[in-house]
Amino acid sequence: MTSSSTSSARFPRISNHGVPTRCWCGEGITTFGSSTAENRVLQIGPSTFDAKLASRISGPNIWLKNFNMDAMMYLFREKTALRRWRPDRVAFLNSMFSNQIITAYGKFDGNGRGYKIDDNFLEYGRGELPYHGSTGSVWSVDVDRLYIPICVNQIHWISICVNLVNRTVDVFDCGGKKNNRVVEAFAVLIPRIVKAVQSPERKKDFNVKQYTVSYVPMHGLNTDCGAYSLKFIECHLLGLDFSLVNNENIKKALHIIAYDLWEAANDEVLQSRMSTFKPPKRVPVKPVDLG
Repeated sequence: MTSSSTSSARFPRISNHGVPTRCWCGEGITTFGSSTAENRVLQIGPSTFDAKLASRISGPNIWLKNFNMDAMMYLFREKTALRRWRPDRVAFLNSMFSNQIITAYGKFDGNGRGYKIDDNFLEYGRGELPYHGSTGSVWSVDVDRLYIPICVNQIHWISICVNLVNRTVDVFDCGGKKNNRVVEAFAVLIPRIVKAVQSPERKKDFNVKQYTVSYVPMHGLNTDCGAYSLKFIECHLLGLDFSLVNNENIKKALHIIAYDLWEAANDEVLQSRMSTFKPPKRVPVKPVDLG
């Protein structure tokens, strides 16, 4: 979805939207992946965009990797930060966060009272992470919803929306399965992170009771799970019907993802923001007991 028009207007026309016939890597081409004399590499948040990446995303039977997903989540963050998308009070996490939550829950399970969570999670809760496109928005103070891509067992992408106000987790899985153990990690640990990042005055008003999980019905969708997970996030965020993305147009959706990244990599505003990015120096800190 381009930044020049609203996603809510363009998404229903997904079946009519194709990849541009002219691109930064050549003239008169129909795909991003054509060989070129000059293979330019463009920065897009935590990733780089080049002909190889574009060809991977828009090619047949492609598995979207962590950095592909994270590049799109970065773009979602920037679209909301720059008010190119209307919804606000939302945060978009990355695959690193989801992997860390799943790992941490393995240590937490069965030892909740004695578990100490690393300050790394508190940086997410304060909007300091992910570094690319960081917002400084504190969960439950400035943020009501979290959108998170999750790679289940390193073989299948799903996505979730964590509603901090309603204390719910909506799960979007094109396979229609219930990955209860994986999703439980987020339903259990996120309430603890939310409480920990509140001011001392507000902490007393928060509890760490597990959030309620619900699965959005999905049936008969194919295995382009990465594309589905990203488009489900867009649909949910923008209030669109999930039926707008389906087996008939999911390949077009992959082309749109490739085009969105190409467009963002050539966006002057985003280029300026990325050019001034400097990763902060991490200072080791003691774990914080979230009870």
